[in-house]
Amino acid sequence: MQADYRFDDPKLPAVHPVGFGQQICSAGFSVSVPRPYWMIHFILSGTGTLTTGGRTYHLLPMQMFIIRPHKAHTYTASLQTPWRYAWILFDADGPLPKILDTDVITAPAAAPLFESLAEIAAFSTGQKEALAAKIWELFSTLMRQAEQTQYAANPYVTRAKQYIADNFSKHIKVADIAKHLGLDRSYFSFVFRRETGLSPQDFLTEFRLERAAQYLVSENAGVTAAAEYAGYGDIVNFSRMFKKHFGISPSKYRETVLADKTDF
Repeated sequence: MQADYRFDDPKLPAVHPVGFGQQICSAGFSVSVPRPYWMIHFILSGTGTLTTGGRTYHLLPMQMFIIRPHKAHTYTASLQTPWRYAWILFDADGPLPKILDTDVITAPAAAPLFESLAEIAAFSTGQKEALAAKIWELFSTLMRQAEQTQYAANPYVTRAKQYIADNFSKHIKVADIAKHLGLDRSYFSFVFRRETGLSPQDFLTEFRLERAAQYLVSENAGVTAAAEYAGYGDIVNFSRMFKKHFGISPSKYRETVLADKTDF
């Protein structure tokens, strides 16, 4: 018996491992420095909280939290039962599975994968290749789990997110997005918030600021250039909104992220 499997589109985005590890956190240990790469933490034991995108999550063992590049966040270990987690850091050259748009995922099936990361540390060679394989194994696990839950995103919300991604550099407003979708603005805002937890305006603002943060670091750009790239015509307003979102000024953000060597 012969099995022959072929794929219609053999192309996958390039994934570049940045690092991995485990950490036993002290009570109240907290991190809030954005990074220019993906971070996935898997909670092996203990509890803590993640605050990002206007939401606070209370996290338990067998859950993972996903932080996208330049995503404003704070995660904090519990004072009573501080967590132990494993983490993977990586860059990607293209779009990743949609499941990674989720902030928090419960996935007990991924526990053996994260526990086995310690084995890679003992390799004398091939560490990055082994970690890349683990990353793709994790993606496959999460995609199969998502398929089993049969969750389908609202098509209007999906189209709205794509419209924002394509036009965030322009001076678009929520009314423009609703018009593009052919929806009443109030109804569109209701549907969008119900699925994402954010109003369309808050999502648009967050998207623009995080793209500006990425531009500041990847291009070593000035504040004015980053503001224009993100669709802000007023640099004063941009700087004010940026500091409100990230807690520091755009120029300080660029300096901090490029020089950051803190724990994870």
